[in-house]
Amino acid sequence: MKKAASLILFMLMASPALAQDMLGKYCVLTESEWSECIELNTGGACRIVTEVWEATDGSGPRKDYDRKETTCSYEVRGGQVLLTHHGVTEALKADFYDWKEELLDGWSPGLKPVEPRAEKSVLSSRVYWKEPMDELRVSEPPRR
Repeated sequence: MKKAASLILFMLMASPALAQDMLGKYCVLTESEWSECIELNTGGACRIVTEVWEATDGSGPRKDYDRKETTCSYEVRGGQVLLTHHGVTEALKADFYDWKEELLDGWSPGLKPVEPRAEKSVLSSRVYWKEPMDELRVSEPPRR
């Protein structure tokens, strides 16, 4: 009985630490004309920020710039982040992902929507890489 109680206490103490590790900004790597990030904040608050603009010649100001912010909440459950917005809950798997999908080398921490996705999903099906992407990239994923 003492062992079970100790295990439960340890798990409860570990949950905030795991949630603490998840804090931060996660962004889809895009070529141009749009970006999307998920920001996980303390206390289970989050937001999804999507920006879209028209292509421009050169480095001038963005044309027809549109920024949309969706407030959300989240909880960390095991290796998943359950993100809730507009009454819809979406599961994202927290893991180290291979950059080969983006035609780059290395591995980085990120979030990826679990399939099948929610019917009213507002998220991209691609990996949301934890920022700062380049500094967090490693040559191989950590051993478990």
